[in-house]
Amino acid sequence: MDTSLLRKVDPESGLELEIHDVSRKLAGDRWYVGFIVRLEIPITFLAGHADSPEIDIEKMIDVLGETVRFEQKRDRHYIDEKEKDALLNSLIEDYLASTLPYFSEKDFAKKYTLNTYKIQLEKALLYDKPSTNPKRRIT
Repeated sequence: MDTSLLRKVDPESGLELEIHDVSRKLAGDRWYVGFIVRLEIPITFLAGHADSPEIDIEKMIDVLGETVRFEQKRDRHYIDEKEKDALLNSLIEDYLASTLPYFSEKDFAKKYTLNTYKIQLEKALLYDKPSTNPKRRIT
């Protein structure tokens, strides 16, 4: 998917929010209009919360890697070419108005990273377990 960086926003959390345009022409004068919001959270960013018992930075890096990516997409289909720019700007402004306070919270990065970490640990437990079904056991 081709993307172009539209803008960067600095929420008060100290991270950088990137907005990428993913709009493309569909047919004739009709467009797919959309954008992707990305926020890279370095695991080392959580070092300030290392006193929390659920945070083990080294273990999190082993499971998640050096960064965790938050990503969301907003889009509309079959938009008139004359309306696409205004619609894209409106979608972005509406998105930022409703989510920027959330991204600006000081605990956003911690909460999102811990949730992602928990999900990855659960997936590892689910898929790394040996089967208890005797017909599926490999000996």
